[in-house]
Amino acid sequence: MASPRSKLIAGFVLANIIIAIVAAVVWLNKPDPPPQIQGVLLNQARALGEFSLLDQNNKPFSNENLMGRWHLVTYGFTTCPDVCPTTLATLAQVSNRLDADRDPYSEGKSLRVLFYSVDHRRDTVQQLAAYVPFFDEKFVGLTHLDSSANPHLPFEQGLGIFARLTPSDELVDGEFTNAYDVSHGVTLFLINPEGKLQAILEPGEDENGSQVFDEEKVLQDYLKVRRYVGWDQSNTAF
Repeated sequence: MASPRSKLIAGFVLANIIIAIVAAVVWLNKPDPPPQIQGVLLNQARALGEFSLLDQNNKPFSNENLMGRWHLVTYGFTTCPDVCPTTLATLAQVSNRLDADRDPYSEGKSLRVLFYSVDHRRDTVQQLAAYVPFFDEKFVGLTHLDSSANPHLPFEQGLGIFARLTPSDELVDGEFTNAYDVSHGVTLFLINPEGKLQAILEPGEDENGSQVFDEEKVLQDYLKVRRYVGWDQSNTAF
């Protein structure tokens, strides 16, 4: 028969074994830390309100068009002289690299780039159709019409798009026109296949202090977010 001391020692050992097993299970199942990206990763993706836009083919574009694949949104205007075309050219390189590598996370639906115009009066459907495919035929240009209902606002507000139209006193043939200048922010918005905002990517600076996106950084940050998010609620890969 075991002595009381032996029973005490055995109980102590068993208790420590159980503690070690529990600690190991907790350690193995702890969530991975979020990746470091140049921007902000939203652990709780933000849903967008119901919006309605037009694409460059004059077809409606709404929340439903965001479902089932990842989207990267850039914004600006077609007559932008610098940051807009530079960003679109960079995103074309990112898209081409994903296509060449057959994006292992895409299940046949690679990243789709959206260019949203903040100058809808000048950036008509026809203007976007001539502008956006110059960078990549797969890119989708988005604009909207004037409407008292403002169905575009949930898209802008849900993402946090910043833009300002400022009247300018432009003189043409001796008469002032109703011209205006356009200013806007420089960020990229990553939308997950549930149509929710998952991350915001921010630019770096070049040697001249201008805000620019680096092709490699955008690509790697996109893949980091994809790997971190991993699976949707139905346990199906995004």
